[in-house]
Amino acid sequence: MFKHPIFFLLFLISINSNGQLLSEDYHRTIEESRSQNIDQLIQRVKDLAPTLENKALIAELNFLKGRNDLAKEILEQLLDKGSDSIAEKSELYARNLKNYGLLLWNSGKTDQALEYLHQSLYYYEQVEDVGMENTADVLNNIGLVYAQTEAKKAIRNYEKALEIYETNATKYLDKIIQISINISLVEVNQGNYVNALRLLNQALGKWEEDHQEGLPTEAFIKANIGAIYLQTDQLILAEDYFNEAKEIYQQNYGTRHSELANVFAQLSELKLKQKEYEESLSFIQRALKANSFSFEKLQFSANPKADDVNNLNLQVVLLLRKANILESFYFGYSLKKSHLSYALDAIDLADELLAIMRAGTSNKKDLLDLSILSAELFEDGQRIALQLDDVTLIGDEYLHKAFSYSEKSKSAMLFNAVVEAEAKSFARIPSELLDKEKSLTSKMAYLNNQISLKSDPLQLNYLRDRYFQVKSEYQKFIDDLEEVYPDYFELKHQSKEVKIKNIQAELSPAEAIFEYSMAPKTNEIYLYIITKEDFTFRRIYFRDEIIKYIKAYRNTMVYNLEGSFKQISHSLFEYLFPKGIDDKIKKLVIVPDGELSTIPFDALVQNENSSGLAFYELNYLIKGYEINYAYSANLHQRDLDKEYTKSSLLVSPIEFGKGIASLPASEAEAEHFTNWCKEQEFIVNSMVKESATEENFKKSDLENYRFIHLATHGTVNMEAPDLSGVYFKPSVNDDQNEDGILYVGEIYGLSINAELVVLSACETGLGKINRGEGVMGLGQAFAYSGADNLILSLWKVADQSTSLLMKSFYDNNLKTEEDSFASSLRKAKLDLINSDYSAPYYWAPFILWGK
Repeated sequence: MFKHPIFFLLFLISINSNGQLLSEDYHRTIEESRSQNIDQLIQRVKDLAPTLENKALIAELNFLKGRNDLAKEILEQLLDKGSDSIAEKSELYARNLKNYGLLLWNSGKTDQALEYLHQSLYYYEQVEDVGMENTADVLNNIGLVYAQTEAKKAIRNYEKALEIYETNATKYLDKIIQISINISLVEVNQGNYVNALRLLNQALGKWEEDHQEGLPTEAFIKANIGAIYLQTDQLILAEDYFNEAKEIYQQNYGTRHSELANVFAQLSELKLKQKEYEESLSFIQRALKANSFSFEKLQFSANPKADDVNNLNLQVVLLLRKANILESFYFGYSLKKSHLSYALDAIDLADELLAIMRAGTSNKKDLLDLSILSAELFEDGQRIALQLDDVTLIGDEYLHKAFSYSEKSKSAMLFNAVVEAEAKSFARIPSELLDKEKSLTSKMAYLNNQISLKSDPLQLNYLRDRYFQVKSEYQKFIDDLEEVYPDYFELKHQSKEVKIKNIQAELSPAEAIFEYSMAPKTNEIYLYIITKEDFTFRRIYFRDEIIKYIKAYRNTMVYNLEGSFKQISHSLFEYLFPKGIDDKIKKLVIVPDGELSTIPFDALVQNENSSGLAFYELNYLIKGYEINYAYSANLHQRDLDKEYTKSSLLVSPIEFGKGIASLPASEAEAEHFTNWCKEQEFIVNSMVKESATEENFKKSDLENYRFIHLATHGTVNMEAPDLSGVYFKPSVNDDQNEDGILYVGEIYGLSINAELVVLSACETGLGKINRGEGVMGLGQAFAYSGADNLILSLWKVADQSTSLLMKSFYDNNLKTEEDSFASSLRKAKLDLINSDYSAPYYWAPFILWGK
């Protein structure tokens, strides 16, 4: 399950953004909302004149009530009416930005929430005569957003807020208490339960001294104390605190509120620990009810409808928990097949809600967070579906279901980008609108990259403001596009079921897809094998042990360790192909997952006894098969139906300056590519030496090239994948907008229509492994931007052998209609194996993503 999931969900109640308000009425109403019926307060404000301030107040009251949907609708209208004038973007505008940021955070969109909160902070600082407590409120809220993932940043923002509040400790006592609570939650996330409990008990004591009993903040503190006791298996104490919190929430909010849902979820977890399965299910049903608008059924066979949800992010977590409880009930007591079926129903509804969340999210980092959540969901879905397959005597419905979950857990962002590109084409959106979108995405990519590189606070504030304005313009542009072109909207958001028969229809009789799916919870790897006629499944055990072999296998090739390589390579082959490969298969499509994306299957050795053999004598997988790699089976078999030009682009700086090693052999590589293009009667745009600048590359018509070949250096940033990049010749024009490195973040903003992009550079196939998306780096970025096929490298490569491999690849390419990129690359690798470069270090790092 997720790490401390409920602590994350309980943060919302700590929001207290009541700095110096716009009017006494606004201030008084927010104060009254702590102890009075919020519905009555909303109605009182509705009876007043519909001013912008009153609308904002209604939005905030709805937010405090837990009606995120109503608050979101009002705030979006108010923010859409804002002008660019600082005078008009007043305290009201800054407050609306802050509240909308909190709404986004509460919906799981943490990165987009930070954009709005930083923007709010920026405008509070521009408005005169606004108390510093507003700044402190925003700093506190920024801390909340960081709390789950970046503890140091969270604490830093809390301390800044505390410093402001302590200038008038009596006036801001409540907020100082809340800072203490928030810090305790950071301690919880780091496993420091004793210190967290001390802070919470102190906060509870101070709160009770200064307030009447039965307010929501008291419930929030008690719920978190209960959560710590639950984590430390002190279940009697935990239940007492949860019950007290539940009673207070019900007195204040009635039966429907997300915080009440959180407490029910905690009680459900407690009962599961006690193996009281039916009680656990009863509480999770009450949690689902509390987080819905009208759902009433407490039978665990029932679920709310997808449109009957208050907090989408919370509902996904609750449904995933419900599936886990039903699975535990099946194995721990009932053995009823229906319990597993109900678990899959919960998984499917959660999947539907995730699709809604994804459709409403444009921020890349937030989409990555959704992919991580999706991967967790689909791992559980596969495991439960496979168990159902085991206990179902006739048919393979559940095996197909498991495979569909595996597909959904892979490269969701890339798949959506492909679908969106097809939707734009089908909807016949005019070229001038597409050009405008490209311009906006390019600006966003540039500004986002600059934000990542800058450290000066004034520069960062300016860049964040510019980025926010451009992104707002982009979002409005997309919203208008979807409204004017409804076909585009429908195609972009339609859900297509993955069908095995459709994939099989595109396979040749000699071709097989091996799709791997990591299952860390059970220490397994699931393997789905699809051929023209068959669909089979293999369960691979000891995932953790295999990951050790993967790392060792990489190291033996990177460091050219001949003796260790042979044994490790063969052992890994036996793990990954547990029953070998059917004799009639000659083409392998590998769909890797997790760490498997960092190795070349090509160099796996099939010989069991190979200790006395030289490198060139080993029975590598590449000797018997064409091998290519795919982000998912569905993406691989997708008919792109594209038209390509007869133009190619070559980039080869050769010399880089600034202490970066030159690549003299790449000159011959560039010359050979040029000659090959001319043989194919392709027009070649050659950017060699001085002309190979980032500026020239971006200004060229990238959509007009069928082949793009970059012979250069690459750099990988594992912690910040958007800062991975490829090197160009420094610009002689000293262009301040270009630094000679094309970063991943910038590549996402490009528009490419290439059949093949070759990144003949070091480690271009590496990056940060993101569950649900794969390796986030240069390859994914170019694929996202429109490259249909990619040749990438998995480690730092030798200049001379790389040049020879590329020469051989192009010599073998497009000679006959039967030739594919996979067959051409295979022949090139075999040429190196039969040369002085027979060690896998030289030929194995280059892999083909595509066909």
